[in-house]
Amino acid sequence: MIRVDRLATGLTALCVLACEPRSPAPAAAPPSDAALDRGAVTPASVQPAAATPSPAPAAAPAMVDAPSRLRARVREVEAGVQPGLAAFVDQLPEGGRVWVGRMAGNGDREVLVYVPPGARDDAAFEIIVHFHGTHSEHVQAKAPGLPKKTWVGWNRLQQTLDAATALQTQRGTNVALVYPVSAGKRPDPGHTGWWNKEYDRVWMRPGVDAAQRKRDHDSFPQLLDEVRTLLRERFGVHESKLPARVLAEGHSAGGIALFNIAAVAQAAGEPAAVSEYLFLDASFQGWADGCWAAIQAGKQDAKVSIVVTKGGIADPFGKSDPWCTRLEQAAAQWSTLAGHCHGKHQGRSCAELEADATAWPDFQAWCDAMKDEMRAVDGVYVHTTRVPHGEQPRHFVGGLELPDDRR
Repeated sequence: MIRVDRLATGLTALCVLACEPRSPAPAAAPPSDAALDRGAVTPASVQPAAATPSPAPAAAPAMVDAPSRLRARVREVEAGVQPGLAAFVDQLPEGGRVWVGRMAGNGDREVLVYVPPGARDDAAFEIIVHFHGTHSEHVQAKAPGLPKKTWVGWNRLQQTLDAATALQTQRGTNVALVYPVSAGKRPDPGHTGWWNKEYDRVWMRPGVDAAQRKRDHDSFPQLLDEVRTLLRERFGVHESKLPARVLAEGHSAGGIALFNIAAVAQAAGEPAAVSEYLFLDASFQGWADGCWAAIQAGKQDAKVSIVVTKGGIADPFGKSDPWCTRLEQAAAQWSTLAGHCHGKHQGRSCAELEADATAWPDFQAWCDAMKDEMRAVDGVYVHTTRVPHGEQPRHFVGGLELPDDRR
């Protein structure tokens, strides 16, 4: 059995809430979609005198399993959401149930909640939380002359809803799709080095000081609480039909949110209420491997599933960002270059080579296991595909075209 116990530089201190995923060197940055088509404890000395103990509260009664009373029609768009989201809801077919508004758990940004047509009162729900990729924070219909980064958000959202509808039909269970909208180009507070300006690095990672919390107050547990309340009170879902845990998935740059969810939960010593983290062409350096490291460190019972387009941008041995290959080669080169490398070697700076060589031991077990698609690592499932990056939501949201036995 391969032990993946040293996965990413900087992740050995995941108990720090504001842990920062290792940024790849600029040459290995994942391209944008446009380029692709954390209570004070009273000290014992000052604790108050012990009071007479109160009787233990009675155990809560077991939840009654009852059917839902789904509202026949839910089509609600709260004031203040971006016009494109309202227009998107207007074109949805009748029969589905949809709500769009702002949720505190998503940093007071928009969230779309969708239950496809055909949901049944007697069926249990599966909750899928989908984190979109680059540029998709903006939703606008495709039109002649519009650049892709303007309309890609609409396209990705439509794919996600279409897949959720197919998933509900095929499985016979109800699906509640939760589609939060990111802040877009949001860097790490205080980050001074290189960062990809095309995606939100702190999505689902709350601030660790007052100033940061004022701006970055995303909270995955709060988001789930809001979603459950919405499903009960606005959609008519009975509490007994809601799952204890959810599937969290990220497409492309949405994978950073999955890492943050797992890392925050590990730092807090709490479960993340996630049964599976699904990376849809989103397993860039420090993301899927960092998520798995946090799961293992926090003893969270969750699966990591990874979809990779063979030879594509998230393939660690592919053409666009072969980060596993790059680190391994740097380690081999630096073993002979250390101490007498000056300037550049074979087109790369000595500083870059040293950084990658130093990082390699932290990633080696993961990269070696990836060569065999993680078959020897319990709890990690890898699916390689020829489905291109931009079409993955339609095929794999909720694990639509993945085998059920992966879980």
